[in-house]
Amino acid sequence: MITGIGTDITRISRVNFRIGKRVLTEKEKIARKNNAQYIAGRFSLKESFFKALGKGIGSHSFKDISFLNNSEGKPYLVLHKDFEGFNFCHVSLSHDDYAFSTVILEKLEGKIFLALGSNIGNKEENLTKALELLKDAGITILTVSNIYETKPYGFTQQDNFFNIVVEVETHLSPMQLLKTVLSIEKKMGRKREIKWGPRNIDIDILFYGNLVVELDNLTIPHYDFENRNFFIVPMNEIAPSYKHPVTNISIKDYYENLDKKDQEVKNWTLKNLKVLKSK
Repeated sequence: MITGIGTDITRISRVNFRIGKRVLTEKEKIARKNNAQYIAGRFSLKESFFKALGKGIGSHSFKDISFLNNSEGKPYLVLHKDFEGFNFCHVSLSHDDYAFSTVILEKLEGKIFLALGSNIGNKEENLTKALELLKDAGITILTVSNIYETKPYGFTQQDNFFNIVVEVETHLSPMQLLKTVLSIEKKMGRKREIKWGPRNIDIDILFYGNLVVELDNLTIPHYDFENRNFFIVPMNEIAPSYKHPVTNISIKDYYENLDKKDQEVKNWTLKNLKVLKSK
């Protein structure tokens, strides 16, 4: 469902570097040479985004968001502030004497992926309990991967992990979702004593639609996704065609490029799988 559409047109000749200081984030400043065309494009995109929100810029700031370009030159949105009501942002920008932009905000069911892991106690029961608590928090479980047993990452002197990836549906914003999964970890007695150390439950937000989020304590997509087999393998099972919003690489391609020699995989079906799925 489309939740908002915004368009804007800006005459490039009217843009100056004083506007650039007010509009551009540090990421945008180092991404490109800050000429008038570039500044006008970012100004136009941000105007379109805030129009798509339906309230204009209001209490927001131009520096609450960035528009960067991927390897193919296509602009994409980066959120530096928590926004709710959408999980996809589609962007178009054209230049001539004017910069003309369109931003479409969309709320699609699912396409939000969480990774769950456990290597203390009854690992399977821990994963089951975490899924139940996600449901109790109003988060709909759409798809659950099989359990994959994987070697520990980072700190290796510990037991193997049981890992799953789930696709969920929620109206929670990215930051609200983070607070919810942290509260579930706390409720289950998660203790953070050693970096990458043993844990009875760990819940990571891998992807939130095609949004890119860079907040002080939250980075989406997961900052190290492409280096972690225990994310890629189960996600390839449930969403192989999903594409990383920055690299534009599909999960299937990530999976096919893995060094699978280091990955022990056991396709054990989670107990009560059909019960745990919300649909």
